[in-house]
Formats: sequence, structure tokens, C-alpha cells
Amino acid sequence: MAKTSNVRALASAAFLAAMAVSAQAGPVAPLSGIGSPGLPLVAVQACGWYVILGCHNRHADAAALVEELGGPFAGGGAGLHVLHTDDYPNFRDGYFCVGDGPYGSHGDAASIAWNEAVPDAYVKNGC
Repeated sequence: MAKTSNVRALASAAFLAAMAVSAQAGPVAPLSGIGSPGLPLVAVQACGWYVILGCHNRHADAAALVEELGGPFAGGGAGLHVLHTDDYPNFRDGYFCVGDGPYGSHGDAASIAWNEAVPDAYVKNGC
């Protein structure tokens, strides 16, 4: 229970940092996709930079990670999404990844403070 509340607190801090970046960088277009209710898969047309927070073989496992990290509105201004890697040319096929994005540049994505909550988080361009 304490781990979940710490992760949520860190996700809230990442969200506030992203809002500061978003105010300077401009708005990111909202995304919609196909997926389970409340946890859409991001459409392939949403190219850009993502903070990758974890990848799984099953959509259900990735969706559970989104919830563990605070839900789809946690983190950066773009929010958390389950990405199907088959839809992105720069990702290895066959996985469902939790990503915060897309952001317009590597620097914008890297400025989101996810590494405190997810030490293995990294930035990747989807297309």
C-alpha cells in the first residue's frame, strides 16, 4: 500500500512538471484509440516521443501498470496510454507498453520526472 501511494505521489509530481513544460511547448493534440474502456491504445498516427514505463506481453498487464501508476491522467500532460508496439515502426513488435506521450521532442519527454517512480523509464521515438 505504501509503495502505491509513493508511486502516485511521484506521478503527481511528474504531472506538475509536465504542465510547466506544456505551458512553454504548446498543446499536444488529444489522442483516441482502440482498447479496453478508459485505457485506449494510442493510434499509430500519434507519432512522437514517449516516456516508456514498462512493456508486457499482455494488454491486461500493461493496463494494470497504468492503474498502478495512477491511471490514464497521471504523469505528464499527455497522459498514460497502452501502446501496441506492432503499430510503431521504432518499437519491437509483440508488446504492450505503457507510455506517457506523445511529446514533440526528446527533451520535452525527458523533462517528465518518471525515473523517480519508475527507475527503468526511458524516452523513445515511436515513428
